[in-house]
Amino acid sequence: MNDMQMPAQGNRPTHADWLARMDQIGNMHGFFDRVGAHHRALYVQEGDTLLVTFDEVGRIIRNGRDALPVGFDAVSKREWSYLGLMAEGDTWFRDEALYRFFDRLIDDGFFDSFDQVIFLGAGPMCGYAAPGAKVLALSPAATLDRDAAPYELRFRKAWRKTFTDRFGYAPDMIGAASEAFIIYDPLELLDAAHAAQFRGRNVTRLRFRGAGRNLLSLLDPNANLDRLLKATGNGRMSPLRFAQITRRLRQTNPAYLKRLLDRAEERGGTKLPYIVAQRGLAATGDAHFARHMMTLEATDAGTA
Repeated sequence: MNDMQMPAQGNRPTHADWLARMDQIGNMHGFFDRVGAHHRALYVQEGDTLLVTFDEVGRIIRNGRDALPVGFDAVSKREWSYLGLMAEGDTWFRDEALYRFFDRLIDDGFFDSFDQVIFLGAGPMCGYAAPGAKVLALSPAATLDRDAAPYELRFRKAWRKTFTDRFGYAPDMIGAASEAFIIYDPLELLDAAHAAQFRGRNVTRLRFRGAGRNLLSLLDPNANLDRLLKATGNGRMSPLRFAQITRRLRQTNPAYLKRLLDRAEERGGTKLPYIVAQRGLAATGDAHFARHMMTLEATDAGTA
């Protein structure tokens, strides 16, 4: 559906322009509705698989490239239907209007009308699921309830929100999912602590060592996220398939390789950092790696 693609642009769209474009897409292919005071819902009717995503409006607009919510590529690439829930700010989707919106969809048999439903949550505040659905979650927060997650101090502004009512504990939300894949970096200790709370026979935790906190920015480019969604949809997602999909990223992505170099230097010595910097330079041509190689060579020369 090429008519739904925003033209590539270097500048970010204004909030008004973005709303107008989403409204156009919704009017042509489904709906674009306000849900309460702080959320929007975009629905595109296409195929028998429904992808449900959670995103934040500010992040979408900052992306600027096409200003479409996360996972929207699946509409054109996979011919999937799409339901995107978007928050205006860091709402953590704690909103009675949003709960009522989902209640209406469930009562109307909306989800039952699809052969398969996949929930994608990208980031800490996006860990949701529905009975029978498949779930792909990137570094989700289990909860911000102080009793259940006393270690979590990053999101203090959200503490005033209630996480003990409906949809407040994400691991409970995926209990009835058919499959749930939790992707996280075990070196990010707080993210790992949240991931450890997602348990059960239907849960597979996928460790992406060295990926950092913002998995979406790492996975979304170059169709990596789309390939993960495809594997989830066709039932082929597994630790092996995840490693295969992300292999080239781990070999060539500058941001990933720079973090790998930082970790090598933290371990001390020069041999391993030099090898990582050499591989990083060969894969990316980034001068960052060349400078580190020169520094390491000078260090070795000074200690010889």
